[in-house]
Amino acid sequence: MKYLIFIVFTALVFSGLSTTQAAPFSVSPKVCVVSEQQEFCDLDLQFNWRLDEIVDACLYQQNEKIHCWQQQRSGQFNYKARVHVETIYSLINSQTGVLLAKTQVEVQSAHAKKNKRRLRSPWSFF
Repeated sequence: MKYLIFIVFTALVFSGLSTTQAAPFSVSPKVCVVSEQQEFCDLDLQFNWRLDEIVDACLYQQNEKIHCWQQQRSGQFNYKARVHVETIYSLINSQTGVLLAKTQVEVQSAHAKKNKRRLRSPWSFF
């Protein structure tokens, strides 16, 4: 009985380790921080993708095609982008038009908001 429990426990642990994989589609960096002086930032984006099957795939920024791969399971692409709003990047099968994966680059502001919320009422003594 002890051996059976040990075998089941070991199988569960190792099966959990083997199923964890890298994301099929990623971009780095994921966040763009804009300053008060500029409303945009220039980024050197690096895209990586990996699929289980061989496909013809194209990378899109919003609705604009920026790069394609032919008969590949994985790909890597470096891209210089000027980002001022949250931007979605999509990996689409160029033969079928099916969305394979998507990711986004977020835009955050470096300056603090000028209007701070009051924590107390103006009439409070405490």
